Amino acid sequence: AELQRQLKQPIYDTVWRLMHNLRQAMGKSYALYQLEGDVEFDEGYLEKATSEKVKLKRGRGSQKQVQVVVMAASTPLENLVTGQQESHCRCFKMRALPNHLKSSINEIVKQNFNESSIVFLERATVMSIFLNM
Repeated sequence: AELQRQLKQPIYDTVWRLMHNLRQAMGKSYALYQLEGDVEFDEGYLEKATSEKVKLKRGRGSQKQVQVVVMAASTPLENLVTGQQESHCRCFKMRALPNHLKSSINEIVKQNFNESSIVFLERATVMSIFLNM
């Protein structure tokens, strides 16, 4: 609905198809490269559509949530005038996790990270998984 509003497109179906095609193209491009350099790695949850007839669990493991990992590669930059360090984001990747097991995260890391990557972790749970690799 937000994209429909921003594009000032009156027909929702057209916007839905556009978003669907964009997501497919982005998903296919993920396989073409690995993240390198400074990479931030975080986990989170996205909400998915569920039937209203199903009684939902609450919290972690709910049928309404999908666990995802988000990876963002950035390039450190220095402002020549002020000397301040900044980061310029180059690309993102996002993957849905099939489960909460360490092996699932390890497989995503192997597929998506260059061996020379420097990984910055955002959560203690993810950090403990990396430390036990």
